[in-house]
Amino acid sequence: MCKEDLAHLSTLVLRQRQARLFKALQPSPEVIHASCLERFLKCGRLNCHCRRGEKHGPFFYLNRCLAQRKMRTLLLKGEAQILRARRGVAAYRQILQALDQLSEINWELLRRGEALADE
Repeated sequence: MCKEDLAHLSTLVLRQRQARLFKALQPSPEVIHASCLERFLKCGRLNCHCRRGEKHGPFFYLNRCLAQRKMRTLLLKGEAQILRARRGVAAYRQILQALDQLSEINWELLRRGEALADE
């Protein structure tokens, strides 16, 4: 949903969407602010097949950027842990999308001189 789409909607419709998005912002307890990565790696053994192009893996990691260019990395072990991590990352992305849509609606309401919430 972009600003151009919202400009032609009535204030009532915007308020209804705003209320629906706000109610939907019930974060899952599984929410994780991170990225799931799949890696294929080389080991340190000189005669290993990974030196000839067939790398080890896949290995799955959960990465999180912290302040001051620091990273937290977690090696995910087993399918269950990988699936839980993916669900948590997806839940975080859904919250961000809902917040972004809510922000766009509030932007349009503010542009119109309307209150952002019922007073």
